[in-house]
Amino acid sequence: MINDISLFFTSMQHFHFLRPHWLLVFIIVIYIMRAFSLRDDSLAQWRSLMSAQVLSHLTVSGNNNNWLSPQKMSLILALPLCIVLMGPTWQQQDSPFSENDAPLIIALDVSQTMEQGDVQPSRLLRAKQKIIELLELRGDSKTALIAFAGSAHVVMPITNDREMIRHFLDALSENIMPVSGKLPETIIPLVDNLLSTTSVPGTVLLVGDGATSNTVTAFESYFSTKSAQLIVWGIGKSAHLEDKGAGAGDNEAEQITTDIIPLQLEQLKALTHHSNGRLILMSNDNSDVNRVNNYIKHNLVIVDDNSRPWHDSGYPFVFVVASIFLFWFRKGWTLQW
Repeated sequence: MINDISLFFTSMQHFHFLRPHWLLVFIIVIYIMRAFSLRDDSLAQWRSLMSAQVLSHLTVSGNNNNWLSPQKMSLILALPLCIVLMGPTWQQQDSPFSENDAPLIIALDVSQTMEQGDVQPSRLLRAKQKIIELLELRGDSKTALIAFAGSAHVVMPITNDREMIRHFLDALSENIMPVSGKLPETIIPLVDNLLSTTSVPGTVLLVGDGATSNTVTAFESYFSTKSAQLIVWGIGKSAHLEDKGAGAGDNEAEQITTDIIPLQLEQLKALTHHSNGRLILMSNDNSDVNRVNNYIKHNLVIVDDNSRPWHDSGYPFVFVVASIFLFWFRKGWTLQW
């Protein structure tokens, strides 16, 4: 939730108005409403001739605090109307001639702990399913695949062919890795080499269930000097979730939990914190896939003719204006100019 809010405020840094000069209309409306108020003040000419105390005793004050009046509702109507005319925007429209030139480097943990079954059918298979869902969302965008355990290896260099990545992804397992263990930091030289072939910042997506203190140090050193962003996708259940899943009288469940090494949540939090990255935990639905994709899209660099129009986001206020205009169907609801 906090990450979603952070992403929203980050995207709003480009907020501006396409037609800011229409703000003058709101100022004019306020001036006109003020003129109406002075015109309808029948006691204005008497205030210059007698004191306010005497005038208050000689007159009967009516009830002018009702907001359901044409003048006051006109002032309320002016605000959303001016917002529509000013054209608020914070994002550009997609161009059919644009090209996503920012690469995504997926680093998948295929170590022994990823074969555990706390996530069905296993952490590794579930991670592969999540990655395939992400590839479907991204389409044929530039993507590379790295597999790591005790060592890291480029499975597929940067390519636009997601089907090719999917083909090699299916074959990944601990059995094909030459060195056992779990050393995510071994991906850094490979990531640096892959990103050096592009001129725009990319995204490193680390998919796994743990890290070490050396990993935190190595990632912090690398990402503090690079413009690439880090996203860590945690696959598995953490210790406190495992404890909740085992009932007090369920000996079989307790045995399963003791045999499974839980997701190293604190290490992954430290990794993202020191590397200025983002941590996404696996969910049972596709909400985590959408969040990962949104963070990747936020870091994209679009290469086009630099003439993409800004998306006018003020149109929804048209319905607000239309609903306020319904008051003018009331009998006698007019403004006399």
